Amino acid sequence: MSTVDPAAAREARLRRLVGSPKALILTLVGGLTLVLAGGAVGYAVSAIMDRVRVSTVNSVFSDTESTMAYWVTPIAAIGSIIGFLAYSHWSHRYSGGRSIHPRPVTLWFLGIAVTMWWATTYLWAPVDMVGTAIDPVFGEHEAWGTGAWFSYAMRWWAPGLATIVFVLSLVLGFLSRVRERRGRELLGRLLREGTRTTGEVTELTLPVSNDSGPSVTHWTFSFTDLRGQRRWVQRIQRLPRSRVLSIGGPVTVLYDPSRPHDTSRIFVALEGGDRAEDYLGPGLRP
Repeated sequence: MSTVDPAAAREARLRRLVGSPKALILTLVGGLTLVLAGGAVGYAVSAIMDRVRVSTVNSVFSDTESTMAYWVTPIAAIGSIIGFLAYSHWSHRYSGGRSIHPRPVTLWFLGIAVTMWWATTYLWAPVDMVGTAIDPVFGEHEAWGTGAWFSYAMRWWAPGLATIVFVLSLVLGFLSRVRERRGRELLGRLLREGTRTTGEVTELTLPVSNDSGPSVTHWTFSFTDLRGQRRWVQRIQRLPRSRVLSIGGPVTVLYDPSRPHDTSRIFVALEGGDRAEDYLGPGLRP
């Protein structure tokens, strides 16, 4: 038995972590782990590709072999899991759920891309002769076909592809942060100038329980605007663990009275409704 509300105590602990040195340090450690794990993945992938490349561009009788180690593969897998979990957890705690840090996959592909450029440039086995598979035993040399040239070009297109994915992830993360910032600015204006009313949950495809953790949920809520028009809003959102939805349950709806039909200007609070942190809406993360 306790005289302290466990949910309130948990919320208080989470609020203390927002912007705290502890959460920042652990976020940096998680990010570094993720980059290093990505580097291990890049090395492991490069090692596998080098073996395939050597067997394709050189003769089966060639003495040239790949010298890259393969034992880093399980380390890369385990490190990636730890890095993703640690960085995602502590960056969320430090930021309070806001998108102010690079995405985990961005840091991961940074490590992959850098390591693959290094491995393909300095660690890959040399070819016996560009354009020809040299047979040192029988002297039956063979000109490269399309597959051999494709394998030879791996040293450029493989790390280049990883770099493209890294850049795309970086750009998408930036656009996501811009969208979230604009969403929070709009929410701030609506808290001052918008209209708040009580709505209700009318449809729930995936119920969320306190024990399930954050889940992507498809749900619908309705409200009546100032003109007496009832409106329904469908959302597919990642709901926080502490929020439980039920059909018929009340919600607080905040909207722009001049554009009540614009769903991009409609925010909903499952609890409370007086603070910006209470609301979910377009561009906002729980």
